This record gives sequence, C-alpha cells and structure tokens, in this order.
Amino acid sequence: MGAPAPLPKPGSQAMRELLAVVRGILDLPRAIVVIEGALDRKTLDETLKKVSRGALGRASTLSRAEVVGRLADLFHKDDNTATSLMRDLDKGAHKERHIVASIEEAAVDERLRTYRALDFRRERARLVWALVRDGREAHRKAAAWVLDEAFAALAEKEQVDAAVAAPGAKSDEVVQALHQRLTSYEDAIQDQQKRLQQEVGHKEGVERERAELVARLGAREKALREEEQTRRNIAAELQKARDQIHRLEEERKELDPDRQAAIVEENLRLKERVRTLERAADRAGRLAELEGELSEQQASHKESLAAAAAARDALDEQLRLLQARERAALHRVDDLREQLKEARQQLARGSQVAAPPPSAANRIGVFVDEANLSASARRDLGSRLDYRALLEALVGDRKRSCAIAFVVDAPETSREKHDAFTTSLRGQGWELREKRAKVRHDGSRKADWDMGLAMEILDHIDDLDVVVIGSGDGDFIPLIKRLKRLGKRVEVAAFRASTDEAIMGVVDAFVGLDGRFRLNA
Repeated sequence: MGAPAPLPKPGSQAMRELLAVVRGILDLPRAIVVIEGALDRKTLDETLKKVSRGALGRASTLSRAEVVGRLADLFHKDDNTATSLMRDLDKGAHKERHIVASIEEAAVDERLRTYRALDFRRERARLVWALVRDGREAHRKAAAWVLDEAFAALAEKEQVDAAVAAPGAKSDEVVQALHQRLTSYEDAIQDQQKRLQQEVGHKEGVERERAELVARLGAREKALREEEQTRRNIAAELQKARDQIHRLEEERKELDPDRQAAIVEENLRLKERVRTLERAADRAGRLAELEGELSEQQASHKESLAAAAAARDALDEQLRLLQARERAALHRVDDLREQLKEARQQLARGSQVAAPPPSAANRIGVFVDEANLSASARRDLGSRLDYRALLEALVGDRKRSCAIAFVVDAPETSREKHDAFTTSLRGQGWELREKRAKVRHDGSRKADWDMGLAMEILDHIDDLDVVVIGSGDGDFIPLIKRLKRLGKRVEVAAFRASTDEAIMGVVDAFVGLDGRFRLNA
C-alpha cells in the first residue's frame, strides 16, 4: 500500500469523515482499551490538560483510569479532543502503522493470528489503532476481532482471578497456569523481536533495491535520450544528402545535350588558344626585361608620391598649429575682455575676495565633461569637437597642472571606435576618467559625471590657481562659489545655447565654444 496516510487537516471534510468512521469502530469501551494501552501516562496527562484548558486542575492528581475515562468520553463528544488523541496515537503507533501498511488485505488475518505480541496490552492497542487508521476494509474488520479477543481475554483473566480467590483453590494449579502464561508471554516477545528484525531487514533491502533500480532507470533513460538525439541527427544528415542527390539529378536531367557538346568544343578551343599564347610568350623573351624596367619605374614613382604626401602632411600640420595658435590668441582676447568686465563688476560690488588675475605663472587645471561637450558640438556645430585646439586655447601661455576629460562608454558605440577615440584624446594631452553607461529597466540611461568631476577638482585644489570647467551645467554653481571663496580663479568653457545663464554671473570668465573648435577632419 505504501507509507501510512497522515491525518487530514483539522476541521476539514476529510477529517470529519475520518472521525465518523473511527468512532463507529471504537465505541466507548473499545476506545478506552486503545487509549489506555497505546499511550503513556505523560502523554495522557498533557492531552487532558490541553483539551480541558486547566479546568480539571492538575491531571497528575487523577488516577490513570480517571484520565483515560475522561479522554475516551471526550473522544466521542469533542472533535478537538478526538483530533489531539488521534495525533498522539499515530505518533505512538508509528512502527505498527508501517508494519500494517505492508500487509496485503488477503493475508491480514493469517499474519495477525501469528502475531504473538497481541498477548501484550500495549502492543495490542497500538496494532489495533494501526489497523483502524489503515483505511482498508479487511484491516478494520481485523481490528474488530482483535478487540473482541482482547475483551474475551479480559473475561478469562477475571475468571482466573476469581478461581484463585475462591476458597479451596489449589495453589499449585494456579502457579502452573501463571507459569504457562508467563512462558507464553516470553515466547511472544522473542517471536515479535525476530519478526520485527526480519521486517526491518526486508524493508531496508527493498529500499536499497528500489534506489538501485531508480539509478539504473535514470541512466537508461539518459542513454535512450542520447541515442534518440543521435538518431535524429543521422536522419537529418541522411535527408540532407538525399535532397542534394535529388537536386544534382534534376540539374543533370535539365542539361541540354547540344549545350554539353558546345561546352566540350569551347573547352578544346580554349586549350588550343592557351598553347598558342604559350608559344608566343616563349618567342617574346624581351617582354620579361621590359616588365622589370616598368616595375622599377613604378617603384620610383611611388617613392616620389610618398615624399610629396609627407611634405603635404607636414604643411597641413604647420597650418593646423598656426590656426590653433590664432584661435588661442582670439580666445585670450575674449578672455581678457571677460576678465576686465568681471573686474569692473567686482570693483562696483566692492568685493573683498578676488580671484587671482590671469598670469603665465598661474597653475591651471582643465576638467571637461566630454559627453556633454561632444553632444553640444554635434547639435550646434554639426561636427565633432577639436579637443587638441580646445586644450591649447584654454591653457594658452599658462602653466598646465592637469587636463582631465571625463568620458562615458556608451553601449551603442563599438569597442573599436571607443578605443580609437580615447587613444586620440590621450595623444592630445588629456588624462581620462571613464565609466560605463547604466541602462535602466525603462530603457533610459544614466552616466552622470557631475559628482566625479567635482571630487576630482577638490583632489587637485591645492595644486591649482585657475580651474577651468568644461560644462555649462548650473549644478556646478555651488562648486564654483566654493572655489572662489578659496581664492581660486574659475573659468567655464561651454556652448552658449546649452549653458545655464546663472553660471555666467558667478565665474571669472566664460569661454564660448564656436566654429573655431570644429574638427574639420
């Protein structure tokens, strides 16, 4: 049958049906026999205390018979008490329930009649409960006749006790009867222990065999799946080969015999032409020498072209440097105008703390938000930003302490393109700080360098007289004010269209990015 069934959920329909069946089999006297024999005194006391909620005082003050009687009575009257007792009985008869579950219905009577432990009150009560809880009709009928025989044995015991107590009873006969009964009990105990060991050994053997069978079955199923997959692969390859053979057959059938003859004839004509050309090549021995001279002239021409290209590149580089210097000079003029304007404003305001004036001795640090400036350049200039020209224009003749570009590695940009861009920036004199853009669940991205740029400036603050911020974001206004309170000169380089108006009122100079910084390459 398998493992014993657990109790249904308390209060459920299944539990109510089970209670009706069990109460029908175990009337009050039978319930008393099962409860008294299967449960120990501690369990009886705890159960009575729990179901009575302390209304009876301490259960230990009652006799065992009183405790069993009250519990048996409540077993038939109160569902909660019945559920608690059934749970305790299942626990106490755990071993017997497994033994009963392994007995087939056809063999239950024969097995029980040889089960000599029925002579003992405790083992008999637990076995009866296991038969009642098993659920099969034959087992429940067996529980009924076991109880009937138990009551008959009790009646016989009362008769023996009465005979012993009767006047004139022969003591030798009584002693002999008691001795036989004790011997029967000892034999029953030994027989029960042997049967229990056999049952346990048999069960363990069955479990081992079952585990081995399950393992072998799993291995066999895996092998069958692999064989089936191999068979499907072979069938697919075979079908592919058949399709290819069929296609070739169709192509062969479609070939026109006249066309085949024409191809053969054309092949012969081409072979004759090859032989003619080979003979002509042999006669034209001078051709190889002429080809050698032509190769030399071509190599010389390539060297001349390379030298001309190098000279042109050198001129283009010189022109670019001149243009950069011109842009830097124009920028310095604009810068000086802005500084003059700011100085006049500070004088008008009566400022007590002024940033240091621009000087070649000033140590300058340039910090640019590359993603911000590049996006603005594509929008306002329609091209990329010339970061080499930008750095030269911002530094001018001042002493560069550091130049740091904060770069975002965007997911849509290929790795090769990103690496080429960062290599170019390093070659132009920029230090780089990189981070990967984070993609949110809604598809938007976050790659904000504002905090990183601010922390980098504060890390270098002791080595700088002038700070140039490459961003027009108004979030930098508190940082700019802090730097100015520390006596630093602060300049901002950005596109006017994307610059917060408030930022222009707090910086010492604003460098507007325009067509001078368009990258023409």
